Amino acid sequence: MMTMTISRNAGRARMTGAVALLLALFAAGAASAAPLADDICLAPADTLHCGEGELRGLAWLPDGRRVALIVQPDTLPGAPPVSARLAWFTPDGAPDGEADFTGTLVRGLAYDGKFLWSCGVGEDGGGLLHKIEADTLDVRDVYSTRGHRPTALAWDGRHVWMVDRDSGRLDRFDTETEEVTRSVTTPAFSPFGLAFDGDSFWTADSGTGRLYRLSRVTGTWNGTVDAACWRRRGEDVFLAGDAGSLWFASPGSADAVRLLPGEPPAADDP
Repeated sequence: MMTMTISRNAGRARMTGAVALLLALFAAGAASAAPLADDICLAPADTLHCGEGELRGLAWLPDGRRVALIVQPDTLPGAPPVSARLAWFTPDGAPDGEADFTGTLVRGLAYDGKFLWSCGVGEDGGGLLHKIEADTLDVRDVYSTRGHRPTALAWDGRHVWMVDRDSGRLDRFDTETEEVTRSVTTPAFSPFGLAFDGDSFWTADSGTGRLYRLSRVTGTWNGTVDAACWRRRGEDVFLAGDAGSLWFASPGSADAVRLLPGEPPAADDP
């Protein structure tokens, strides 16, 4: 509750009121920018093995197959990957071929029903969005992204969404107009992962180690995973989503782990 002291001096009263109004506006702005309350708990469930290397993209096809973007990271921190490939798997998880995309793809994968989408890096260091024919794996188009460091992609049934690490922004790319038609600022300090589970978007924050949820209906960030269930500060966690499920992969791992609603771990006995 905010209390105000009214001065007998009219001019002073107007000034006090103005200051109070500014403080109220500042408080409202601070409240809207404040971290979201912890109200979600997720627990690890199933695991998908996607080969050897580091998983940086995962998409499911209508026939039950899946395709993964696998990179072989350099031993030096921050160095570009030595190789990048798209690996295909049958519905039962057996390897079903792969294609080399070294020098083209770096991270992120989404499938729109016909094309695969993935991120790369241009010669000038800027971010690129690649449109790839799923049947032939030919790169059909390449678009410059608004941000310099797009880190992940998601398909919501109509648009490709990409999250940019430097700007902390989530951009919606319309595949028909080939333009960014909406942008949302994330609560993340350094967003890396992005996923759409059929209802909500999720992004992981390498800076704080938190995991945030965005409502597709309202367009607002409406949840944060409880720190007792998710705390990965300093980790570039990859995210992926399918209908009703959220998946993640830790840095250096090619295994995707499904996250399902669960209970916080029991506190240690004193």
